[in-house]
Amino acid sequence: MFAGYLRVAGCCGGCGLDFDAIRSDDAPPYFTILIAGHIVVPLLLTVEQLSAPPAWLELAIALPSTLILTLGLLPFVKGAVMGAIWASKPELAL
Repeated sequence: MFAGYLRVAGCCGGCGLDFDAIRSDDAPPYFTILIAGHIVVPLLLTVEQLSAPPAWLELAIALPSTLILTLGLLPFVKGAVMGAIWASKPELAL
């Protein structure tokens, strides 16, 4: 489905489905931020309640972990959104 990290290929190599008709636009980043936020924020709140580390330590752990989680999830969420769009539009099916 992808020709790069997030760049969508023109068509499927197996079945020939045209991916240009399936536009996910801004939905994948929103869903990715929602998922990452629901993972990172409760963990930060739990750590704060249990041990109260200094702010610099929390930021040194939370910022890179949020970035890694977001960048790691984004291609999968984009693929899922494109799959949901394809499944909901019968005119896109072969």
